[in-house]
Amino acid sequence: MGKADSGSFDIGIIGGGPAGYVAAIRAAQLGARTAIVEARELGGTCLNRGCIPSKALLRCVEILEDAGSARRMGIKFAAPEVDFDGVRRHASRAVKTLVSGVELLMEGNGIAVFRGHGRLLEPTCVRVNSDEQTTEFHAEKVVLCTGSVPFIPPIPGIDSGGVIDSDQAVALAQVPENLAVIGAGAVGCELAQIYAGFGSKVTLIEMLDRIVPTEDPEASELLESVVGKQGIRVLAGACASKLEDSGDHKRLIVDCGGEEKAVETDLVLMATSRRAYTEDLGVEELGMVLERGCIVVNDRLQTSVENIYAAGDVRRGVGLAHLASHEGIVAVENALGADNGGSIDYDAVPGVIYTHPEIASVGIQEHEIEDCDFACEVGKFPFSALGRAAAYGARQGFVKLISEASSGRIVGGTVVGLSAGELIAEITLAVRMGLTLDDIAETIHTHPTMSEGVGEAALAGLGRAIHLPPN
Repeated sequence: MGKADSGSFDIGIIGGGPAGYVAAIRAAQLGARTAIVEARELGGTCLNRGCIPSKALLRCVEILEDAGSARRMGIKFAAPEVDFDGVRRHASRAVKTLVSGVELLMEGNGIAVFRGHGRLLEPTCVRVNSDEQTTEFHAEKVVLCTGSVPFIPPIPGIDSGGVIDSDQAVALAQVPENLAVIGAGAVGCELAQIYAGFGSKVTLIEMLDRIVPTEDPEASELLESVVGKQGIRVLAGACASKLEDSGDHKRLIVDCGGEEKAVETDLVLMATSRRAYTEDLGVEELGMVLERGCIVVNDRLQTSVENIYAAGDVRRGVGLAHLASHEGIVAVENALGADNGGSIDYDAVPGVIYTHPEIASVGIQEHEIEDCDFACEVGKFPFSALGRAAAYGARQGFVKLISEASSGRIVGGTVVGLSAGELIAEITLAVRMGLTLDDIAETIHTHPTMSEGVGEAALAGLGRAIHLPPN
């Protein structure tokens, strides 16, 4: 790994998560003398306490689900047993492998790594405090990539113990018998399914009127039906109002539209939101403009301090790792004055919820059409009519394509079901490049694959789906 000595650099990156370490690599590729500061593990929350460990746990739950459904396919074997210590080791191995990979990338690109908490003393001066020493270095340009931390709302009794956040939830030493999850967005639903899969009795609480409330309502309805069959109790349109001790357990009082319900639980998981991490960063002292605790930038990702840029969750409080990485690249290219500096099309940012079934979306969704200033058409194809889905016993779900009625230009889409997170890439490219329904329909999709659903949804939008009966 690059030797971290005090000195002078062309660019300094504060934060080593998905935005920061990718930004550092791009800076090195552009020939810049690059330093990166990270107080904890390289890879940030996503790699160490979020995306990667949670997906490793979800994979274990998927195997359990596959084992449970195998009998329907003529495969019989003894019921699987869960060695939760072994499950945890699997997740830990995945994380350690990837962290080691990021460390090698820093070394291979000649990036100086400073271990400790980074703080701006001046626009071009960064102080790094660690347990061992305090170091300062000079950087002509700085990119802030400090990410976000879990936000715990001020519910009475919430600080009385028995409460964990999403970072802690992926590292539990044992499966709780009962788990209450507050917040049914992507993180809450994923973790609810993980622990329900391992045997917890889970109650999922959402303040809005449906789970995954930012997604297509049809997707929410399908997911709620699935989690119900998994034994997860859903309280939507409900607000946690108080947490009390109940013997050796906890009692969560939930206001369900004026009716109080008590949820007895061993643990409460707060999965409501996250907030930008700007503590002791020095931004206020430099007069940097913030809004609701988030750093404000222009379309070049430049802050109000000319030589300082920002990327990732520190800009918005909650976000997506892949968007943070792309912003890191764009921020560095603009900071270093690269030819054809990068840009971001925020209309073409995909998102995936790794529940069972998966939910993926990009751009405009069907329930948002009424807010558009142009007429839209919807092309939908159900996976129940798809050969690969039938062969895999995964017929739940659909593809929806949203297009501009006058031109056929694709402006958004939703995929629910097997491989949704992979299928959304084609739709994202279509949105990004301004492709039309005809462009997708005339593209040959291999058979039998789930991707055929995207092609069929385009045909449905054109009124000529092959594998659907005529209206």
